[in-house]
Amino acid sequence: MVIEFKTTNNAKQCCMANGQLHTQDQVLYIDEIRKGNYTIFIKHVLDQIPSAFKISSLDLKFLNDYRDYLLSINDELAETYCTIMSTTNNDFFKGSECVGAIREYWRDFITNVDKDEYWVRMGIHMLKLFSTNVGVAAIIALPIQLASLAVSRIEKDKKLEDQVIITLSKLSTLTAAFYAEILVHLLTESVGTPINAFMILAGNVVNELMKTYG
Repeated sequence: MVIEFKTTNNAKQCCMANGQLHTQDQVLYIDEIRKGNYTIFIKHVLDQIPSAFKISSLDLKFLNDYRDYLLSINDELAETYCTIMSTTNNDFFKGSECVGAIREYWRDFITNVDKDEYWVRMGIHMLKLFSTNVGVAAIIALPIQLASLAVSRIEKDKKLEDQVIITLSKLSTLTAAFYAEILVHLLTESVGTPINAFMILAGNVVNELMKTYG
């Protein structure tokens, strides 16, 4: 197999010589985000998610109705999360910096979810964590783990309707998907190549692994 990359203005064309020629312009999303055009990346992520798993008007209603309660458990969630994560031997989770960061994270996590700026805030939180050497697995799992801790508290208090639990589950998995996408694009596009080219290369590795373990 021969793979060659040809530069265009905002993308690469990937040509694969296997008897066929595949040429496809792809947006370099990180470049667009640098220019302030973050909505194109948000659309790219959300277009991959079925409507049933996106945040609905009902979800927004419950988040707004119960925002005060969800904010009231902020300190407990942050302290519990950082205490648990401190067992991973990452210094970030062992100090007060972690508790403060997670407090801010949870506040933003449940606020103005229907705005595009919401995903900008969530992305900034992710980048800050990445810059403090928090690992990829911990970053992607963060919203799911926090939502799980919140659900445990909600069930203990027996104050909220089941829909709030469903809403937090949907929001946490959406955020994890967003983080996975942005991290992949950061890594692949840092060399100026769109993700479709790397998907071709990864496909070859997948085939080899399937032969070994499939």
